[in-house]
Amino acid sequence: MSADASIADAPANGTMPPSRPVRLEALDGVRGWCALSVVFFHVYWEIFGPLVPAFRNPVTGFLFDGNLAVCVFFVLSGEALSTGFFAGKGDAGTLRMAIKRYPRLATPILAACLVIFALDQSGLVFSRAAASLVHRDQWMGAWLQFPLTFSYTLHYSLFDVFVSENFGRAVNPMLWTMQVELLGSFIVFAILLVWRRFSRPRTMLLGLFVVAMAAPTGSAANYLSCFFAGVAFADWRARGVIDALAARCAWGPLAAICFVGAADGARHCLGVEQGKTAIAIVLTLAVYASPPLAAFFSGRLSRALGRISFPLYLIQFPVLMSVTSWLIVQAGAGGSLSLSAIWAISLASVAACLLAAIAFAPVETLAQWLGEALVALVGRAAGGLPRGSARRERQPKRKAEIVLPPIA
Repeated sequence: MSADASIADAPANGTMPPSRPVRLEALDGVRGWCALSVVFFHVYWEIFGPLVPAFRNPVTGFLFDGNLAVCVFFVLSGEALSTGFFAGKGDAGTLRMAIKRYPRLATPILAACLVIFALDQSGLVFSRAAASLVHRDQWMGAWLQFPLTFSYTLHYSLFDVFVSENFGRAVNPMLWTMQVELLGSFIVFAILLVWRRFSRPRTMLLGLFVVAMAAPTGSAANYLSCFFAGVAFADWRARGVIDALAARCAWGPLAAICFVGAADGARHCLGVEQGKTAIAIVLTLAVYASPPLAAFFSGRLSRALGRISFPLYLIQFPVLMSVTSWLIVQAGAGGSLSLSAIWAISLASVAACLLAAIAFAPVETLAQWLGEALVALVGRAAGGLPRGSARRERQPKRKAEIVLPPIA
């Protein structure tokens, strides 16, 4: 979920093709829009969907598909964590990523959970009262149905969130993804560390992908297929396959997105879980292969959303259980909510999530600093990390390209 290995981890020695930085910015942009899609999903589909059935239709079923967005997150994580390796950073770059991965995730999670603890202790959680007004007692009304203590908040944030499946005791139930994120990250690191030690590493990766795709839908093993696809995309990007697809395909990627989008919208409306990982993989590849979409997701707005994507994902739950729930209780004091009140509350909730994510962004900077500090500490203790191999696989010859200045 985090933007650990995007532009900042790409080499600046001129060895990468000129188009690649733009593509990596597109990766961050996709992440940002997916984070916003998850917020829309929770606000419009989950909270207000039972009151306003029109919110749940095939179009919003695709655009506001939170589970699909999470699968795309996993694809992007697999690629972002692999980009440096295939760009020539070798084992040293992979080890650096592995060392700082836990603090990179745990620090923002801890900060977000401490916000939840503070809201709970201050009596600013109104989700139980709001749940009955929106008929979501089994979802919204089930949040924080246990005494929340400071010690438990710490234990959950630093340990349980990554390993426990007791979601009834989750401080932030929307962080169920962190188990898959941490597991997938370290499996990716393991694949990269043995990549050059296998005679046919791509066959190994394909085998892992096939096994993961065959796993039951919704299982951690099935979600891992997204990480494996991300590793493959990073490999393809380094070998020029992504650029070749973008050069040869005109309307194909857009047609593919329309087709799988329609299929996903119908799937979501019907409550069918199967197929979401495959759809996420196809969608991500289609964006990469479409120059117009790559340009859109590399734009200023998309990059701004990308910078706050992880804070937005983390901070939405505190906003929904406090601000959104309080607004619902106030507007529904007479026993029901008007459609105008629902629109006002939903828009205010999305705005509050965005503002809270911007305010939360400095925690990301702290997490990055802690990660780098841990890498330096481990390096000193171990007498230095192994040097990365500068050897790159032979790349296909490219036609001359116009080099554009970096996007600010």
